[in-house]
Amino acid sequence: MGALHRLYRRARFFVRRVINFDSERVLQFARQSARLTKAPLWWVVIDMIWCSVRYETTFENYSEWDFRILKPRERKTYMTDPKSFHLSRRLNDNAQRAIFDDKLEFAQRFGAELGREWIDLRVTDAAAFAAFTARHPRIIAKNPGGVGGNGISLRESASITDPAAVREELIAAGQVLVEEVLVQHPDMARLYPDSVNSLRMVSYLDPDGEVHVLAGVLKIGNGGVIDNFSNGGMYTMLDERGRAMHPASDEEGHPFAEHPVTGVAITGFTVPLYDEVLDLVDRLARRVPAFPYIGWDIAITPEGPVVIEGNHNSGVFQSKPSVSGIRQGLLPRYRAAMRF
Repeated sequence: MGALHRLYRRARFFVRRVINFDSERVLQFARQSARLTKAPLWWVVIDMIWCSVRYETTFENYSEWDFRILKPRERKTYMTDPKSFHLSRRLNDNAQRAIFDDKLEFAQRFGAELGREWIDLRVTDAAAFAAFTARHPRIIAKNPGGVGGNGISLRESASITDPAAVREELIAAGQVLVEEVLVQHPDMARLYPDSVNSLRMVSYLDPDGEVHVLAGVLKIGNGGVIDNFSNGGMYTMLDERGRAMHPASDEEGHPFAEHPVTGVAITGFTVPLYDEVLDLVDRLARRVPAFPYIGWDIAITPEGPVVIEGNHNSGVFQSKPSVSGIRQGLLPRYRAAMRF
């Protein structure tokens, strides 16, 4: 029965890929992968389609984790976005998704761990908004339902000469959650000062009450005010002590042993206060038992780590073989923790 279900799931996934086939997007990822070998483009496309069926990869996954250069036994070790999505659907209570989908609800639920002041413009008048901007030199406005760094804008409070007009403008744009901008730890700012460089910590709370850290990721900005991979940022994987194991890479697959703007070494960079990060993740993972599988975005402030948001359908992060030399994914770690 299990084998039939897996076969059905993969077939359904493949059909969806065919229906939503974007030839230009596929060719973009195929060209990135073709650069790794001398294989012709048409062969890479065929291999991408095969891997989408055999290993449940997206075309993005195929390119991001260099499937073109991996052997079949190595490909089998990779967690993929579709596999992660299936686990999320199976383990997390879909009826309570709003806790994580709505940033305002998340702020209300996890307020003690946010480490920053926030307001909801829908229930905050112009005078209160003006007082908020007077208290904080920089503010960040968010769409509560935005994903991947979309629906976010950063403002210098000194530039807000008409708070009432700015409030109306933000409400019209759907950016009703306004927060003070976090001041990051000096060591994190040294990497890249123009964005809050955050961590993605993927956790699983098992039925026995033990919290497993499935992945630790250092996300770094590069030219923008957010560090998201899809918005020009880069990432590298962390070891158990919070040390960057290898150079970072961006969405185009470019390797960065040093940050291109600051020149700070990324390989070997150690995240400050990492023991406190692990303690925070342990506390967070126990707050909503109905969601045992979560990806937490964590910022490191001078006072300690704080949570930015939680992702009930966490994206997957793994080492890029052509950058790291690591040719094994995290699927075995997921299996050991989740016992599947």
